[in-house]
Amino acid sequence: MIIRRKIRKDWIIGFVEGGVEPLFGTEKLKVHWVKNIYSDRWFADPFILDVDDKYIYVLAEECRYHKRGRIAKLTIDKVSYKMLSMDIILHEKTHLSFPNIIRHEGKVYVYPENCHSKKLDIYEYSEKDEQLIPVQTICNDGLWDSTITEYFGKWQLFGGRENHFCLEEYDWSESQMRFIHSRTYESAQADFRLAGQFFKYQGEVYCPMQDCSKTYGGAVIVNKVSKTEDGIRFTPVRRIVSPSKRMNEGMHTLNMYKGLVVIDAKGYKNMFDYLLFALLHLFKIK
Repeated sequence: MIIRRKIRKDWIIGFVEGGVEPLFGTEKLKVHWVKNIYSDRWFADPFILDVDDKYIYVLAEECRYHKRGRIAKLTIDKVSYKMLSMDIILHEKTHLSFPNIIRHEGKVYVYPENCHSKKLDIYEYSEKDEQLIPVQTICNDGLWDSTITEYFGKWQLFGGRENHFCLEEYDWSESQMRFIHSRTYESAQADFRLAGQFFKYQGEVYCPMQDCSKTYGGAVIVNKVSKTEDGIRFTPVRRIVSPSKRMNEGMHTLNMYKGLVVIDAKGYKNMFDYLLFALLHLFKIK
C-alpha cells in the first residue's frame, strides 16, 4: 500500500542508565536517548570513541533518507545527552555502517562494514585531522557487522557473510597479513548476526547478537561465550528489546567503553507516522 510505504522509520541512539550491570538483570532498561538535531537523517550502529569530563564522542552510521550510509563522529553532552555536533569522517561510493573500533598500541583503528565492496578495510583514526586514514584491507570477504577479538588467545575476526543464520570465524595470518576463514557457525534461529563487540563482565566473556527471527534487528541477545575443542560456544543469557515506547520496532547494536553502554533503537520518531501506523495496524490495512 502506498500510504504504508510513505511511513518513515528512524533509528536513534541512547545510553543505558547504570552501565553494564542492568544488561544482566531482569528489569526494563532505563535509557537516556540522544535527541537528533537533524530532520533529514538518522543515526545507528553506535560505538563509543572516547569520553572526557564534558563530552561523549560516538562513531555511528549516518544515513540521510534514501541515501547510502556514511560514518559520522557525534559529540554529545555528558550531562544532558544532547547532540552538539556531527562530522562526517568517512564516506565511500558504497554503503558504510557499523564503525567498529579497536585500540592497539596506543592507536585507534576503525573497520566499518562495507560489504558491498566485497572486502573489509581498516582505518586509523586521526584526532588531529578528524578523519579516518586508510591502512589496509584485512579481509577479502565482504562481511556484515564484524568484530575483532583477542580474548581466545589469538587475533580473530567474526562476522556474517551470507545470511543471518551463519557466523563466520577468521584467524589472522601473519604471512598473508589478512584474516583467513577458519570456521562457520550455524544456528537454527536468525540470531547469529553480531550486534557489537565482545566484552568481559565478572570474569566471563560475552557477545551481543541480533535477533532477526521476526524482523531485521528486532532485538539484541547477550550471549555468554566460551572456548571449546570445536571452536566457540554461544549461550544466550538475556534477550533485550528496545525500552522506548515509540521507538520499539527494533534494537540491533550494543557497545560499551569507559563504563558507558550505548544502544540504538528503531521506530517512529515522528508522532504522525507512529499514529498512522497504529491505525493501519488496528484496521489490518496492508
